[in-house]
Amino acid sequence: MKSIRWRLVFMYLSLVFIVMILTGTFIIVSTEKREQRKASEELRQCAVYIEEQVIEQYDSRYFQDSLINLSIVSSTLRNMSAHILNSKGETIASSTVADESDFQQYTNSAIISALNGKESFLAQSKITDSIGQEKTVMSYSYPCKGSNNKVSYIVYVQMDSEAIEESIAQTTRTILVAVVIALIITAILGLLFANTITAPIAVLTKNANLMAKGRLDQKVTVKGNDEIGQLTRSFNTMAKELKKTIVESEEQRNKLEIVLHNMTDGILAFDERGQLIHINRSSYDMIEIDDVKVSLNWLLNMLKINISDIKPGSVKELVVNGKDDKYISVAIIPYTMKKKKKKEKPGGIIVVLHDITKHRQLDNMRQEFVANVSHEIGTPLTTIKGYAELLLDGAIDDKSVAMEFLKEINVAADRMKLLRDDLLDLSRFDTKVNKLNMEDVNLVSLVSGCCRQNLIVAENKNQNILFDPPDKPMFIYADPGRINQVITNIMSNAMKYSDTGATVTIRLKETEKYYHLEIQDNGIGMPKEALDRIFDRFYRVDKARSRAMGGNGLGLAIVKEIMDAHNGSIKVYSTLGKGTTMVLIFPKSDLADYIINQ
Repeated sequence: MKSIRWRLVFMYLSLVFIVMILTGTFIIVSTEKREQRKASEELRQCAVYIEEQVIEQYDSRYFQDSLINLSIVSSTLRNMSAHILNSKGETIASSTVADESDFQQYTNSAIISALNGKESFLAQSKITDSIGQEKTVMSYSYPCKGSNNKVSYIVYVQMDSEAIEESIAQTTRTILVAVVIALIITAILGLLFANTITAPIAVLTKNANLMAKGRLDQKVTVKGNDEIGQLTRSFNTMAKELKKTIVESEEQRNKLEIVLHNMTDGILAFDERGQLIHINRSSYDMIEIDDVKVSLNWLLNMLKINISDIKPGSVKELVVNGKDDKYISVAIIPYTMKKKKKKEKPGGIIVVLHDITKHRQLDNMRQEFVANVSHEIGTPLTTIKGYAELLLDGAIDDKSVAMEFLKEINVAADRMKLLRDDLLDLSRFDTKVNKLNMEDVNLVSLVSGCCRQNLIVAENKNQNILFDPPDKPMFIYADPGRINQVITNIMSNAMKYSDTGATVTIRLKETEKYYHLEIQDNGIGMPKEALDRIFDRFYRVDKARSRAMGGNGLGLAIVKEIMDAHNGSIKVYSTLGKGTTMVLIFPKSDLADYIINQ
């Protein structure tokens, strides 16, 4: 039953058939129960009537005659048979026979219940009549109790159930005829109904096949506003949107192509045969190739691996030798394509190239850092050990010489302590465990204090510190000790790398959200290529002058970390031979905004 039309008709017929059968069954069962209840009530009334007219008025010796006379006179007993049984279940009177020798003995569940003192109705029981024919009757057993509340007699009444069975059979036949008529009408209407659905669907199917062949300009006439009409509208909309989607898909494919070609990572795709099917621009730049010679075997030869070594997520490293050596991380990703029955077959290989040259440079910088630390520690250690050996060799006996040696040892120890403190500071900033004691700080007061602290150093070098503090406070949310360290370090460098008579100028400026602290000197300045590295650890522009002045190349690195921790920033402007200007940028605190708004 492949056609939806016949499936609809079948479902329609099945539904009507099931409903009719269920309804008919319900009617038949209800009719049967109703007739049984009616018969039960009639039988009981008859039994009560016999108790009142026979048992209560006569002695047991006259039950038979009284019962026969009563059955002749009473219309109630004419279609029923009545019997009186004693407390032992023996028949002692019957409305159907006159001779006691012809009495039938009755034993069934209804009589047993009556012997136990309970009225009982039996819907169906088989008996044999006087001419020997078997028939089905309904019976009722009614116990008659004496003064001692014990069962003395039982009135057993029977009724022929043939009429009820015939009524039920007639009802059943009527229902079956109604079912057949309903099914015929349903089949006719079902076909008409199915045609109203399947005809538009056939039209839609025809147009869908045309669309599958590439004719996307199909449009079906909409008839009606029902579900079929809505389906037709949806089909027309789908055709329109499909055409639009194909155009957009082509555009997206072009965009993806542009993205792949402009990615910083290189992307190469090979099919199951190892032939190149895609390569982006970055791949050319990284490994300096042309697509003429690129293949999977060529790449594997460059990596010096076999195709059997390729596993999902394999990562190899490729060194490209050229003007500047490049270090390329090569991720090789095999992929599969699913076929029917969930079977997979090799689909090809995707290769992702990632330039790790900067990572290698960082590794080199780390190595350089370790070497610088070793050197910075080694120099004072050598000094300490040398002077200590001289003191042990006898110089300690000469008090003046010994004091000079001890002073040098103390200076070297101070350098090591300073280096240790700077390294610890940097380590705390790197591990984010450096706790800051943040509070609202007046930047004007802080700068003024730093100027006073460095005034003696400036006077010793015959240098000047110029600072014209603003009239109003400038509040920042900061650790005052750390900010003091930053300002002092920059002022110290400004004086350190300036000649005698130089001037260090300090200015405070304000923008909408920030305060700018400018520290300007007219010292030796720095070359342009050094500006990008002055915050690197252990970096010195003039290494000889820095070491001679006790610098270890960590001061500005610490300054940068402190400013970053305060959500601030630092800018450097310098010209070789003319001087340097450093600008510290601090976010305003909420207290500053509050004061402004007052």
